[in-house]
Amino acid sequence: MMRLMDGNESEHSRDNELASSSSGSSPVGGAGLLPAGEFGDDNDYDDFDYNEDDDDDDDDEHDGDDLDDDGNDNGHGNNVEADNDTRSTLGDSDDTSSTSNSTMVATDEECPYDISIAASHSYLGPGLVQVSGRAVLEAGWRGRVPAAAHHGVVFPGETVPMLLPHARDAALLVQAIKNDKLFGLLCPDESGTKLSGYGVLCEVMMAGFEEAGEAPTSVTFKARAIHRFRLRRVPRDAVPIHSYSRMRFVEVEVLPEMAARDTLRTARLASLDPLRSPDHLAPVQRRLRALDAAATPWPRFVYDMFELRRLRRALRAHFAPLALAERLPDDTVSLSFWVASNLALAPADRLALFAVDSALLRLHMECHFINRKSVLSCSSCRTQIARREDIFAMSSEGVHSNYTNLGGYMHDILTVSRATGVQTSGARSAEYSWFPGYTWVVLLCANCMSHVGWRFEAEKRNLRPLEFYGLCRNYVQPLRGPERDALADAELAAGLPRDVRDPRHPSHIF
Repeated sequence: MMRLMDGNESEHSRDNELASSSSGSSPVGGAGLLPAGEFGDDNDYDDFDYNEDDDDDDDDEHDGDDLDDDGNDNGHGNNVEADNDTRSTLGDSDDTSSTSNSTMVATDEECPYDISIAASHSYLGPGLVQVSGRAVLEAGWRGRVPAAAHHGVVFPGETVPMLLPHARDAALLVQAIKNDKLFGLLCPDESGTKLSGYGVLCEVMMAGFEEAGEAPTSVTFKARAIHRFRLRRVPRDAVPIHSYSRMRFVEVEVLPEMAARDTLRTARLASLDPLRSPDHLAPVQRRLRALDAAATPWPRFVYDMFELRRLRRALRAHFAPLALAERLPDDTVSLSFWVASNLALAPADRLALFAVDSALLRLHMECHFINRKSVLSCSSCRTQIARREDIFAMSSEGVHSNYTNLGGYMHDILTVSRATGVQTSGARSAEYSWFPGYTWVVLLCANCMSHVGWRFEAEKRNLRPLEFYGLCRNYVQPLRGPERDALADAELAAGLPRDVRDPRHPSHIF
């Protein structure tokens, strides 16, 4: 994969010069294309101005059709020389020509993209240094950490790449790295405009600094979300999310994570436990569960709704077409967060999953969500953009990943293979590409001209996929169609506690 990308260095450098010389373009949503404000802009994250200012007449299309001539000539010559050495006694020149032609064909063979490259976030640059030491926190831990608002819910286990271009934010983050390497991301409510009272603690893994004298002017880093928390002090009046657009210290309390356990554990006979664990005894296990349920006031199907093995099988079957079934974590809590991160859900549903303390209940809700029939639509005008069947993984972390642009704005990206009702804006660029080997171009809704994401095109014609789309999760929302989904939601909510049905319930905050 690296050889494939190295052969195109000259094209990358030429594109970077064109991109840097254009006053109206910037890498992956910088000034003029995306909300380029610093992390600390006082504007609401949802209010963006996408003004196109393309004064350049340069046509910097990268069709990637030309291979490296020097590389091909050298390879061809080496093959011919080796072939002549081995076949000199036979004098078979036709075989030499055939060997050379087969080498050319092999060069044009399809090359699947290495999805681990996107997960490395190499676009952040080579200057990041590993941060040693790890924080170990337990449920109920209370502390004071620097925090900033995010435009969506971030679940534990997600990678958080960030760029803080403002000196004050950089100074707070550097101090946090020296102390315990912890900072917080605050989650908005379902409207995206107010604080929900929830957030996630993140631990810095790698960091790089730009300094002016002894004071840092900007910080680039990669972090890992590790724990959910709630704010210990939240005003009774709704707090606008943009009031935390800059780093501020907040008092937080880590929420508990309740691991899944067998729902019939209190009714089963311990003497029959040896027959419960082997997978090849599944029919026997079902009969044993029926016996256990007979000793309770509820029928067996009630307990089966929350059986961990059944839930895991349903989730594995859902992600199998995406080639992600083997990537599902074994730990129940980690599995529930991974699934929540990789499902295309509305903000209210994501917040409801985030607020649940029980991993088993979270998995049960997720199995309900995967049975929904929905399409991805523009959040502004409800125009259909993609189908759920079009979602696929371009990162080893799953179908969803977080990426940041040069302005310090972090996007939640969902990758799809096809998109409808969209049009591109501006010229293609390879600068600061989140997927090395692909160029990007801004993607707009064809109906309302709102920004919905980017289209990525391969620089080499043998790279697969040739193109795909990265949709912003906060600009594209699932649109529900069938009425039976609403009925199923009502049935689901009827069996949940009130504070789970409504994340805005005060018990979630106080």
